[in-house]
Amino acid sequence: MEHNGDLYSCDHFVEPRHLLGNILETPLIELVGSEQQLKFGLNKKASLPRYCRECPVLFTCNGGCPKNRTDLTPDGEAGLNHLCKGYKAFFTHIDQPMRIMAGLLRQRRPAAEIMKIYYGKEKP
Repeated sequence: MEHNGDLYSCDHFVEPRHLLGNILETPLIELVGSEQQLKFGLNKKASLPRYCRECPVLFTCNGGCPKNRTDLTPDGEAGLNHLCKGYKAFFTHIDQPMRIMAGLLRQRRPAAEIMKIYYGKEKP
């Protein structure tokens, strides 16, 4: 949202084609629930290259912000997020600890117990 009440589909796309309207003229709920905004959201997923759609960490990165989809996939398809390599490394690295913490929470135990599991001591 801009200082004058204009609302855009995304703060990275403040341009006329992504203007949803103005909250001084149209209720916010109508703007965010508009057909234009729905299409914007659906297109974020629909425009992903096959490489992303088949990625094991897609559930968490969702292809990242469309403004960053400037690279080519290893097989030459456009639309790869230029942060992909880092996202994939990070989300793969934290996968096991996150699963352990989720298990702890399901057992109504504090997630901080992960420190004892990984380092043999309480958190610092």
